[in-house]
Amino acid sequence: MRTLLAIVILAALGWSTYWYIGASARKEALISWLEERRVDGWIAEASKIRVTGYPNRIDVIVSDLSLADPDSGWMWMAEEFQVLSLSYKPHHIIVAWPGTQTVGTPYELLHLSGDTLRGSVSFEPSTALTLDHSTIEIRNLQIDSDLGWKAHLDSALLSTRQSPEDSAAPFSHDLNIEIDGLTPPAGEIAGVDRASLLPGPMQSARLDATLTFDRPLDRFAVERDNPSLNRLRIGNVSATWGKLDLRGQGDIAADRDGYADGEIKLRARNWRDMVDVAEQSGAFNPSVINAVQAGLDLISVFSGGGDTLTVPLEFGDGNTRLGPVVLGDAPRLHR
Repeated sequence: MRTLLAIVILAALGWSTYWYIGASARKEALISWLEERRVDGWIAEASKIRVTGYPNRIDVIVSDLSLADPDSGWMWMAEEFQVLSLSYKPHHIIVAWPGTQTVGTPYELLHLSGDTLRGSVSFEPSTALTLDHSTIEIRNLQIDSDLGWKAHLDSALLSTRQSPEDSAAPFSHDLNIEIDGLTPPAGEIAGVDRASLLPGPMQSARLDATLTFDRPLDRFAVERDNPSLNRLRIGNVSATWGKLDLRGQGDIAADRDGYADGEIKLRARNWRDMVDVAEQSGAFNPSVINAVQAGLDLISVFSGGGDTLTVPLEFGDGNTRLGPVVLGDAPRLHR
């Protein structure tokens, strides 16, 4: 009996020591990371960092977190930021953002609050913290801008995972985004929907794609230059908003100058209404809107007419084309 009791006591002491070392290391790592950002010229502050969860969890709670990069003009402030993990699985963490978040861009401040703002991130077990897979879940998100506009999102789910090993395209991640019940700012709706074609909220939007980068997504991607996007393969992209329905798939790669090169095949239901909305929103240059309408009318004739149209969105030689019409410059995937 005494032997058994001694074993239990030793095991408890050993586990307690393991937990204390792990908790202390997690806290010190965060403190050191904030200090390194300050050395780099960032604003990186927190009023309090505490560790809880003994004996089976190591939960880091950060209060009044402020991060800002003066060079880029981006900043983030959080009332509280939680990093939660199991003691025996430190490379898999849960992150949560309770309370109000403030995100600053070079143009405005955004205040975010919601019922659910949390994520799950799993890294490869190494000091580089290379991303393996992740999930972010959002429910009932309210966005308020200091410019006076408001937006609302019923729910969203974003998930990524490393693509199956492909020697021809390493550093690839599969991306899935699901958005439901997005209500854009009222002023934006009024500006693009003078014909009352759109209901208030967008019913849904979906994206399934594979992104290929030039190097891993790891902690150095945050601390140093971001990896460059070399290729975007879209298995499915779709959006439904009232009577308007848009779907597509395609493959785009970066050319030698970093501009998009490839094609997305689009299928649009009630496409004439989409052109009207795009014209009202200013998405098309007024000088090309007539050419776009004429070009799509011609494609529609050869496709048998009707309200559904299939048309290629092409990128090449630095240009973007919708069918036969040049819309403008191609987007740049990297510099």
